[in-house]
Amino acid sequence: MFLSVRSIASLILLGGVVIFGVTGSYILGHFGHNFNQSMDLVNSIYFTVVTLSTVGYGDIVPITPIAKIFVVVLIVFGMGAFLTALTSISGDIASKRILDLTGRLEKIEEEMNKVKVLLIGSGGVNLSLAENFEKEKIRYILLISDKTEAERLSEKGIKTYAINIISEEEIRKFHPEKVKTIIIDMQNTSDMLYVILILTELAKDSNIIAIVHNEDLEKRLESVRKIKDIKIVNPSKQVAQELFSSLK
Repeated sequence: MFLSVRSIASLILLGGVVIFGVTGSYILGHFGHNFNQSMDLVNSIYFTVVTLSTVGYGDIVPITPIAKIFVVVLIVFGMGAFLTALTSISGDIASKRILDLTGRLEKIEEEMNKVKVLLIGSGGVNLSLAENFEKEKIRYILLISDKTEAERLSEKGIKTYAINIISEEEIRKFHPEKVKTIIIDMQNTSDMLYVILILTELAKDSNIIAIVHNEDLEKRLESVRKIKDIKIVNPSKQVAQELFSSLK
């Protein structure tokens, strides 16, 4: 149930106050000259809503003591009922969001306990690996920064999450320390270096493989190797060497 018993009760109370306001203003205005206008049903509803919302246009006003006392009572009980309902419903919404977030984190943690390979980045190698892992039923997760791309890949059946890829806090949620192998394939060189540095701290026992597409990045990663043993793979260079060997 989305709304708690307290919220439902507060809404019923608020509804009761509205009915009290409509009925009271209708009786006082229809059967006596207690307001400056005749109070039919439409005017009674209008006056009650305007009064409880504290808008107070002033086009309909009480002119006798009994009508003024009625309006004071309506405002006091109405404001109390409105604030109670607002507080209860806001609390229910906040609780639901917390439960949803907790459930999502629990789902991620449960998923990570089964994952063998963590793919970070939407490079061509990672996308191809994800498709092959899916076919071979190898447990994996793909983390990328583009939400639209993540939704598209998810529709294709690839287990993809969109996160802030350079946020240590976001990466930590996926427990990289529990994964045996992490493969990083990113287009942005600076972001890739930053992610690798994060993982050298978070995933000290995991095998980290960096997919690079140029010699400059390959050289820059050599300095990271001093901190942690990282396997560097340059697909372009490997293909070129294989073609060169076949042409000899």
